[in-house]
Amino acid sequence: MGRSLPEASFADVRFARDAWRLVAEGDSARLHHVPALFSIGNGFIGVRGPGEAAETPKVYLNGVYERVPIAYHEAAHGYARESDLRLAVADATRPAIRIGGLPLGAPESVELDLARGVRTERFAFGAADVEIEQFVSMNDTALVLTRVSFAESADVPVSPAVTPPPGSGDCAADVANQGVYDPRIAPVMATSPWVDPQVHDEAGTAMRSDRLRTSGFVVTCAMREIGRRTVDGRVQVDFASGYHAATDGQGVEAITALLRAAVERGYDALRADQVAWFADFWAASDVGMPGQPKAELAIRFALAELAMAVGRDGKTSIGAKGQTGEGYEGHVFWDADLYVMPVFAFTRPEIARAMLAWRISKLDAACDNARAMGHEQGALYPWRTIGGHECSSYFPAGSAQYHINADIAYALETYLAATGDRSLLEVGGAAMLVETARIWLAIGFHDAARGGAFVINRVTGPDEYSAIVDNNLYTNMMAARHLRFAAREGLAASLIDDAEAARMIRAADEMFLPFDDERQVYAQDDAFFRLDPWPFDTTPPQAYPLLLHFHPLAIYRRRVSKQADAVLALALMPEAFDPAMRRRMLDTYEATTVHDSTLSASAFATAAARAGDGARAAHYWRVAALTDLNDLFGNADHGLHMAALAGSWTTLAMGFAGMRVDGDTLCFDPVEIPGLSDYRFTVTFRGAQVDVAVSGCTASVSVRGDRAVAICVAGQKVAA
Repeated sequence: MGRSLPEASFADVRFARDAWRLVAEGDSARLHHVPALFSIGNGFIGVRGPGEAAETPKVYLNGVYERVPIAYHEAAHGYARESDLRLAVADATRPAIRIGGLPLGAPESVELDLARGVRTERFAFGAADVEIEQFVSMNDTALVLTRVSFAESADVPVSPAVTPPPGSGDCAADVANQGVYDPRIAPVMATSPWVDPQVHDEAGTAMRSDRLRTSGFVVTCAMREIGRRTVDGRVQVDFASGYHAATDGQGVEAITALLRAAVERGYDALRADQVAWFADFWAASDVGMPGQPKAELAIRFALAELAMAVGRDGKTSIGAKGQTGEGYEGHVFWDADLYVMPVFAFTRPEIARAMLAWRISKLDAACDNARAMGHEQGALYPWRTIGGHECSSYFPAGSAQYHINADIAYALETYLAATGDRSLLEVGGAAMLVETARIWLAIGFHDAARGGAFVINRVTGPDEYSAIVDNNLYTNMMAARHLRFAAREGLAASLIDDAEAARMIRAADEMFLPFDDERQVYAQDDAFFRLDPWPFDTTPPQAYPLLLHFHPLAIYRRRVSKQADAVLALALMPEAFDPAMRRRMLDTYEATTVHDSTLSASAFATAAARAGDGARAAHYWRVAALTDLNDLFGNADHGLHMAALAGSWTTLAMGFAGMRVDGDTLCFDPVEIPGLSDYRFTVTFRGAQVDVAVSGCTASVSVRGDRAVAICVAGQKVAA
């Protein structure tokens, strides 16, 4: 039997104040994952919560990174030579506050208001109590607003301040991770990548610029006091902070103009804009679970943190940890497309479009990657990246995951189904779709030994514990879907001819799907069930995750799955499996899976729901939803797990409620979930906002406004 995940309970959520607010007080405010949990951001700027070893919080900028060399003792052609490394930048978000010449220290409490995207910290310092309210503007992505308040009778000097980047020449490096081997944690650099520091302070404003040595990004940040007044016996001092990052070095002018505009608007007006943005966001995406405020809080937390982490300008996407920590070096993986993008396709389509626009903008880099991998045509997207090129130094579990091409195609298909917006195809989407599909024709072939079936050998599926395999089920099924999609749209866009389209369709129709006759299930790959099972009975709990305790070859030689793989195919394409097969697949692969990836639980939850196993689905869903809030895997301090957050919503909507698009119809087929008899959520479909209320196995829907959309519940068309 595989490793069972711990039971997770919403009753155990430590920081729940109510259905909209997280609050950490006293000793709980010092827990190691508080800085990540109480992160705020806007898709460009991310500001960690309090509790770091340093006095000031860490600040990250989406899309800003250093290029660092990858050292190999024995390299080979096509290996990635450099990696992107996202680093904390200078902090311009924390004013200088001293009481009696001493810093404030750690807060007594910190609160995150999900309804408004506002964080509040409270400090007790003798007779003085200080409150810091802060938000990262969702309307102007370069702006952070801070209000410091204290009793009028207290002597609390407050002034603008900018702290240099961690590890720069005038700021000590954070060495907390030194001496710890964990490939999920960013490495500590031996020398500072920050050069050419320039201080631009002027009256009432603290400003500095720093340049990253190799990538050339110049990060300029500043803080300015924009207002001071006394209200009801408390002094309020307002600050605006701005960030600019580019390689042109024009940040001083841009930041100066930004802060001047903030002075003119004022803190209260800018906060009102923030409240309005989140009001619109929740109108299009809120969830409700009567009598279960902690469950509501968990899903709202997931949606809010996703919104505060995802790039919205088409120039960036979302890293595995967003801007909430340094785990995975800030890299974007395939879970951005497969887990996160569908959330926004059905809640904020403009964000989903921006995520796909970012992928389209990296098509040239994907073509370069394909050439490096020996493909004369087509595009191969990297497994992990920020700037667009492959950053994986271990190809068996990284670059060999060719399924990322099909994952991106699936994301594009999902976006088109949810929105009906085909204009994205005309601005590069169709070209991306075709170029990525060509890779399948390059690496696969019709094998005479298998009766002419199309086979794809020597790739790695989502399960990183089964590397370089033949005919990974998930990869082959997604490739077939990708090829059909590309053939249809490529012909329509005149990007391929009839002959190439026919080759794509034939490959898809004759795709080989491995099957195990003994177990009567589709096999994860050709050899999976020929491997010796992993010795689960003799593996102690402290030996998980396996990747931190066993050599890769020791893992590859055994029948063990890191995460959902064949089960992910079941979750995404349940229509390809009959009901009995769904249950057999779920049972079989649950017995081999150790869930050493936080991508796993939500896939198992959705697959279980589609197999009609509501109790099992609920168990896995709670794990996904509480991965970070309850720190179930002990590493939330590295940053929040964006895929798990996204999966908690997609499980609810696409698993429990059975939401899918069939042609031009939005369909629902709910499954009864123990402990969740009634729930509601809102989605956007073809420009209409659709309110969905589920009770047991039934659902009712209503459409706001007069926009007509087709909706089907349990196989019956309904008037909405």
